[in-house]
Formats: sequence, C-alpha cells, structure tokens
Amino acid sequence: SANIVHHVTDINADAIAVAQRTASANNVTLLDHRCDLASDLLPTHGNGIDIILFNPPYVPTPDEEVGADDISASWAGGEHGRIVIDRAMPQIAHLLKYPGGGVGYMIVVDDNYPEKLALSMWERFGMRVEPLVRRKARNEYLTVLKLSLTRPVSLDISKMDISRTK
Repeated sequence: SANIVHHVTDINADAIAVAQRTASANNVTLLDHRCDLASDLLPTHGNGIDIILFNPPYVPTPDEEVGADDISASWAGGEHGRIVIDRAMPQIAHLLKYPGGGVGYMIVVDDNYPEKLALSMWERFGMRVEPLVRRKARNEYLTVLKLSLTRPVSLDISKMDISRTK
C-alpha cells in the first residue's frame, strides 16, 4: 500500500546496506537511519509504529565487549545479554502504536531471562510480553517474544539513554 513506510535502523552501515539490498530485491522501499537503536525515530514517531522487529545482540559477554566497532557488536550483549535489550525496551514502548494495536517482535535466548524481562516491561510500561515461537538453534534456544502495550506510554525522550554503549 502507498501508506506503508518501512524504516530500518542500525549502528552498522553494512547492516543497513544488506537490509536495503534485501528490500530492493523484494520491491520494498526502506528509509534507513544509521543510528543507535531507534534514536532517530524517537522525536517523530512516538506511539506511531505498527510493527517493530528487533534482533538485539543477546549473547552474554563481558560488558566491555558491548558496542564495539566490529562485527562483535552484532552479538555482544553484556551481562545476561541484556545491556542493549534493556536500553531498547523504553524506546520500543515509546514507539509502539497505542491505541491501535502496535506490536513488537524480539529475539531472545534463555540466558536473557525473558520471564524477568516480561515482568519488568509489564511493571514499567504495561507492556505484555509473550513467547510466540521457540526453537533450538545449535547450542541455544531462541524465542521470539511478542510485545504489545495495554496502556498509553508517554516518556520524556530527553531522559532516555540514546547514547552508544561505548
């Protein structure tokens, strides 16, 4: 539809280029934003995004590996793999459409303590976090979590951590 706008955000220019090639091969136009998490969208898209797909760096690593300038930034998640996830969750809550049924989908592993994440998001933002699909991939179990708001969320984006981890 002419009303659908697709955005891609990533700190890595190569990741954006791959997303653009994939979109082009499928006749989809992407607006790309080279930024940390969704920081470029926060000022203009609050409570306005219908669907968010988030594949965070979720692998538990030493905290100092998070936010590196090399390929490890794509997997290094810090303690319990949660540093980037925890920074992203307020942004996701701010961006998801409410009312209107905005939903997010995020990949996690058991080491990320998804039950604790779900409880935290419910308490902080009234966000329902439900496991949607769970699969074994080599040495880990991946779960796709479905995220949806149950109440409006209004956050002061000037107080959000939108700086790169390093």
